[in-house]
Amino acid sequence: MHIQDGYLSTSVCLATGAVSLGAVGYSLHRMKDLLGERTVPLTGMMGSLIFAGQMVNFPIGLPVSGHLMGGVLAAAILGPWAGCVAVTLVLVAQWALFSDGGLLALGANVLHMAVLGSIGGYAVMTTVRKLLGGRFRGAVAGSVVAAWLAVLAASAMFCLEFRLSYAVSDFDFGNIFTLMVTLHALIGVGEAIITGFVVSVIYQQRPDLIDMAQPVDSTVASSASRFAAAGLVCALAVAAFAAPFASTLPDGLDSVAEQFRIAASAESTSGLFTNYDQIPIAGWQKLSVSVAGIGGSLAVFAAAVLIGRAIPMNAPVIATEATGE
Repeated sequence: MHIQDGYLSTSVCLATGAVSLGAVGYSLHRMKDLLGERTVPLTGMMGSLIFAGQMVNFPIGLPVSGHLMGGVLAAAILGPWAGCVAVTLVLVAQWALFSDGGLLALGANVLHMAVLGSIGGYAVMTTVRKLLGGRFRGAVAGSVVAAWLAVLAASAMFCLEFRLSYAVSDFDFGNIFTLMVTLHALIGVGEAIITGFVVSVIYQQRPDLIDMAQPVDSTVASSASRFAAAGLVCALAVAAFAAPFASTLPDGLDSVAEQFRIAASAESTSGLFTNYDQIPIAGWQKLSVSVAGIGGSLAVFAAAVLIGRAIPMNAPVIATEATGE
């Protein structure tokens, strides 16, 4: 659900950009309190995993595909602030390297997937956990509900922004809203299944990593670093072997844009490459996608490490995000 430049008006893009800038800036500020030996590698690992996961479009039973947004998944493992930063790094890398999403629309994309997904999704997730109780059951159910709602919220937010960008007579806004929300309700099921599965696996293996809620000693931090390295390997494997075989059907937003001729408003973007399959490798399209996925995943990991080193640490390596249980 990456918005290209031209879909939204300049004023709406500037407004969403200002909101996103404030939210990401605050997230970086809050990360100072959480920054420890395990925070940086896990943030880089989750960013890499989400970058790779977003390249794997999945069919939904219609001539439309969906892909992971990842905000709730990142928040479940990292907490809302580091989760927001991780997804933001993914979106910046996608735009800068592969023209996936526009520069002017970057603020809207960050708002939908990083801010609503991670910060808003975390709020929903913790609420469900408090209502259900039970650490494992609550964590999985909360992540599933939050993931589905995050996709729905992102699609509804786009519709609001799109309505504010044009005159009433320009488009059939009612039908656009209905189709966007309906398609993304189905896409959200895939998001919820992926998120719930990953959270359940990690919780059973490493419950101390969920929400960064446990005190960190040197042994746990070292183990978390090894876990992050394993996760990075998984991300690279997804990018190398799954991304080239992703569904070629248009995603939910692209499908709606084509049907209602919104795509005619799209403007070219200024990334290093024009798409994931445009890296020149003697016409080997699938190999190009693999190389793009690996390179992008490593770039996100490296960016997270650099940001982690640049942020001064306010507190010892004790996480402050609580599960409320």
